[in-house]
Amino acid sequence: MHVGAAPVYLTVPAGGIAALLAPDRRSSTTTARVVAGLAPAVAGRVRVAGRDVTDQPPARRQIGYVPAGGALLPHLSVRRNIEYGLRKRERVVKISDDWVDSVVEQLNLAPTLDLLPHLLSDAQRFRVALARAVAGTPEVLVVDLPGTSVRLGRLADLLPRPEPSARWESAVLVCSTDRRGLTDLGIADPTEVGPVTGSSPPGAAG
Repeated sequence: MHVGAAPVYLTVPAGGIAALLAPDRRSSTTTARVVAGLAPAVAGRVRVAGRDVTDQPPARRQIGYVPAGGALLPHLSVRRNIEYGLRKRERVVKISDDWVDSVVEQLNLAPTLDLLPHLLSDAQRFRVALARAVAGTPEVLVVDLPGTSVRLGRLADLLPRPEPSARWESAVLVCSTDRRGLTDLGIADPTEVGPVTGSSPPGAAG
């Protein structure tokens, strides 16, 4: 796909984690939004499990999106923010309550379920956004990494994992401007992308 001055070619297998390193926040967020279907690509295609989803709306792409700031709904509790993510899924499947409970437990969110977003730390807001994105078992998870002030630990340890018998695994794409932050997350050798120019969408995630 094209989001800047040069095309980006990247394949992420199911269960794998890859990263794109952008020169600035605008480029990082726009790249993430293009993959998630929230902004148009200048050229190129986005494929998920062999399906071309470039012209599909976000709800039909089977892509979970974690905005850099979380983009949580401020009037909803943590619990209802996570549930809202499930309501936005167009795919008609039964999402196990046990899986959602497992996501909450793995991300240590149980003590926060009744809190509003403004009462959370930056790291907690990120984990809630991550829970909302993975609760619907997307085939691809796109993470627009927040700034260096938010310490998250290793991403592979943070990502909720299904039971060994489950057949679902997401491919994970992390977009960031911070090479050191990617290293701290345990991600090496990111693919570098050029700056976004022209009338590309702004960096705010909504």
